[in-house]
Amino acid sequence: MKGVSHHVTENTDDSAYEVEFLNCVIDKADDYRVVEADSHFAEFAGIHPSKIKQGKVFLTDIIEPADRQYVFDRLCKKSSKYVYIDFNIIKKSGERVFIHCSAQNFENSKQCRLVFADVSKSREKARELSERAREANHLIDLVTGGVCLFKVTPDMHFDVLYLNNAGCRLFGTSKESYSRRVYRIDELIHPEDKTVVFQAIGKAMATGEPIDLEYRVMAHRDEFIWCKCNAAVNKYDSDGSPVFHAMFTEITRIKQAEKRADELNEKLLNLMENLTGAVFFAELENPFLTDVVSGDFVRLIGYSRSEFSNRFGNDLGRLTENGGAGLAEEIKAQISKGGRAEIEYTLKTKGAKSIRVRDSRKVVTQQDGTRTLICELEKI
Repeated sequence: MKGVSHHVTENTDDSAYEVEFLNCVIDKADDYRVVEADSHFAEFAGIHPSKIKQGKVFLTDIIEPADRQYVFDRLCKKSSKYVYIDFNIIKKSGERVFIHCSAQNFENSKQCRLVFADVSKSREKARELSERAREANHLIDLVTGGVCLFKVTPDMHFDVLYLNNAGCRLFGTSKESYSRRVYRIDELIHPEDKTVVFQAIGKAMATGEPIDLEYRVMAHRDEFIWCKCNAAVNKYDSDGSPVFHAMFTEITRIKQAEKRADELNEKLLNLMENLTGAVFFAELENPFLTDVVSGDFVRLIGYSRSEFSNRFGNDLGRLTENGGAGLAEEIKAQISKGGRAEIEYTLKTKGAKSIRVRDSRKVVTQQDGTRTLICELEKI
């Protein structure tokens, strides 16, 4: 299996967790020497691939000393084909990283395949989301994600092989409960979301591509929550069924916050559309980079909102004679003195028509404490 990273793009879902999978094969009979590893493992551990080929890399090189005996005891456990371990590894930089590890002991061999799930970046993403939650009136309360291994059976059931404590809390079960019977995640998926989930699972099985989905699952009887799921094929079971390693994170409050934000944004857009005057909002550091603009603003420049965005990147300065550089500095200088600014300049509107405008601005403080500029253009 190739190492996979689930990256979040700025304009889509900032709630996504970022998980990376790393592979290596060790020889337990040779002081846990690494005999094979993928490029992600070598890069992550800061080890040149040539050292692995030369047999100069050992598992003890990266495991935190306090965890070594525990890990080796688990790996050497008799009659265990698969072992699941959580422990710390040390990167070449000295950084301590907590990982989830699934180990497969080969039959009639002392070799063992290890698959590490590095979730350190997901913690960074959690911190970023916490900051955004505070900016959104503290509506978002993040919950630690659950780690899960599940097998896709030939009849397309998702049989759980492993759930960590967070996963048990997420799905309203316990390790004792799901271990006593067949526990299936597919039976918890909301009926309206099952089609998209099954399609994504099928595509991942056929192409090996990772899964990045948001869907609803049942946490308790008749109670559904929203989850972000990042998953990839981890290995194949003895019967040939693919086993997925998945990270689940509850995003119910994020969804609620997004819905409220969309509603507030829609109200703001409606207000701006009907507001009298060529009004727009802009940043303090970039006074010509517009955010929300009124209907009169659109009519004044002659470009539609989509044209203004696609052609000029919402940058009003690109419609001025000199690109707005000197004008921006003048605006910032006036703002720093009295919180207001007023300048005049020429705009090149659609159709190459030039008009002279007076630009009046005022600093306003938003509810979260950040400051922005409310601006109005007047044709003169």
